[in-house]
Amino acid sequence: MMSGAQTYDSVYLLLRAVFDSKGDLSGPALKKALENPSGTYRGVVTTYDRAFSPADHDAISGNMLWLGTWRNQERAYFYKEDERRATIIRRKEAAAVVTK
Repeated sequence: MMSGAQTYDSVYLLLRAVFDSKGDLSGPALKKALENPSGTYRGVVTTYDRAFSPADHDAISGNMLWLGTWRNQERAYFYKEDERRATIIRRKEAAAVVTK
């Protein structure tokens, strides 16, 4: 389920970048549009204010993931905390800066 939702959101984020690039479909133009969206996108996985930045190309962060199963038309969470937080929109956390 999660990969399907992430794919759905990624297609819409890319489509918005195509429109934001105003016809310039070159790699640099699309990259710039993805990193600087014209507005917020309310997706399936979360509400994206800014999914990508020049230093962070992951649209999700660890706080947005949950583990569970889908059987007999029912979702079951592995962790009770995830079940309690199921109705809360989990926004992307800022990426940690890695220094070498």
